[in-house]
Parts: sequence; C-alpha cells; structure tokens
Amino acid sequence: MKVKAESVYRVQEERILFTELGDEGVIYDMGKNDYFSLNETYCSIFLKIRKGLGMAGIVQELVEEYAVDQATCEKEVRDVIQELMKRGFIHEVVA
Repeated sequence: MKVKAESVYRVQEERILFTELGDEGVIYDMGKNDYFSLNETYCSIFLKIRKGLGMAGIVQELVEEYAVDQATCEKEVRDVIQELMKRGFIHEVVA
C-alpha cells in the first residue's frame, strides 16, 4: 500500500460514521460494529481528506498550521493515510 504525494483519497461514507469531539474524533465502522478513536493529528488529517485534499495538500496545510518540518509531516501523513486505508475507512481515488 504505497502512498504517493499526488494521491487523493475518499472517505468510505457508506461504511463509516464520523463524529468530531473537540480536536479529536471517533469513527464507527458499521460493518465491523467497532469504534476507532482519532487523536488530534489523525482527526485533522481525516477532516482534510473529507475536504478533498490529497497528500500534498494535506502536508502543505499542516506545515502552515503547525511548527513542523515538511519531511516529518510527510511521514506522519503517510502513516496515518496507510492506517486509515488498512482499516478500510478511506480509499485512493484513481484519476
């Protein structure tokens, strides 16, 4: 599961329910009847995916919002996207 800088992802809205709780969030997986808690970082990235941003756009916004260097941010975003894909919460959109 390779995450590319130009990739765009979509939330599996038909499979999950998302609730924002302050800076954090919870995803309810209807298929597995299971909850997944999102910390502030995961929640921020998830919301940017819902907004339609791709990997590059997410990294750009996070670098501007937080005092984080680009390389660290790219790794963190890549890791979060891989985890969300592995759980089936998002999928890559093929252009």
